[in-house]
Amino acid sequence: PQQAITRGMIAEIIYRMENSPEFSGHSFSDVTAGKYYASAVEWANSVGIVKGYGDGTFGPEDEITREQFAAILYRYAGYKGYSTSAAADLSSFTDAAHISGYAKEAVSWANAENIIRGRGNGILDPKGGAKRSEAAQMLMNYGLKYTA
Repeated sequence: PQQAITRGMIAEIIYRMENSPEFSGHSFSDVTAGKYYASAVEWANSVGIVKGYGDGTFGPEDEITREQFAAILYRYAGYKGYSTSAAADLSSFTDAAHISGYAKEAVSWANAENIIRGRGNGILDPKGGAKRSEAAQMLMNYGLKYTA
């Protein structure tokens, strides 16, 4: 549960939640065909759920940050047609200013929907890595909200 979860793992989880749709493509220089996550990353990118770093790479082996994961779940909710209009005031978190610009709306939504919570002591830790246990909790919270 305390092991890091990677960007490739999250793409694979979302892909399996969608029953592993048939897809082939090659968008990222660091997503090697044949890797367990290759089809998942390429499919999720093709439908706008995941994005790369802007330099032609995805970083499938990189530990996912909490804000990256929130952004993926936000885009996934939009892909599924769910409302993503909820927004929380994050000003009570002492590190709210550290949320990347691309992720602010997604983190605010995820907090409003109780998908992501703080780590205690007024800290959200948006750039901190998500552990497998945290990812499982966030996915469960998402599922309770959107599939129940």
